[in-house]
Amino acid sequence: MKIWKSQPVKLQPIVFLSRWQVMETEDGFRHFIGHNMETMTGRASTGIVKFDPETRRGVTGSGRIYELVGESGADTKANYLWAVSCAQAGMASMDVSSEYDQPEIMSLRPVAPYIANLFCDGSPARLSAKVPATGQSFEGQDPEDLAELLFAKGVRQGYLRLPDSDRIENWTEFVDLVRAVEHRLNQLERGLPRDADGTRSGEW
Repeated sequence: MKIWKSQPVKLQPIVFLSRWQVMETEDGFRHFIGHNMETMTGRASTGIVKFDPETRRGVTGSGRIYELVGESGADTKANYLWAVSCAQAGMASMDVSSEYDQPEIMSLRPVAPYIANLFCDGSPARLSAKVPATGQSFEGQDPEDLAELLFAKGVRQGYLRLPDSDRIENWTEFVDLVRAVEHRLNQLERGLPRDADGTRSGEW
């Protein structure tokens, strides 16, 4: 079974884990392991820095966010990866997933939203997007129209992934387009029509 290094945090800021476990090493550090729902691979995180039981999200030492989806479980690939990591480090660990498993909360939560990759196809004031989890692509759309298409497919504000800045010819214009997408997604999440809450702020 092949093992490879994770993508940089800026390329994959959020990971959704199903069939997840939380493992505690003998030195007291805790790590998420489980099934990466986007890449369909086993995953093991760096040490957990903080965890919010309400949002089911934790931040690790790398700065990456992990969201626990559903109840805990065992993923063969993740368990293999973790066993190899422990063997290489010469350390033992124990499963502490029961401290994080809250089925009564999980039963009330929706399925985790999808992530969308945004890019510019060269057309003025238009963006394209791809949703890796579903394989769907949206070519050359007006930002607000693109936001509505993405929202309908399960993408939410805060789940947009941007390419490296050196791949974009006009980064300032690209950022403005992305802000417009996020603004519309925010409106849709709040159940508001277009332009219901005035002009966009300068923060992003």
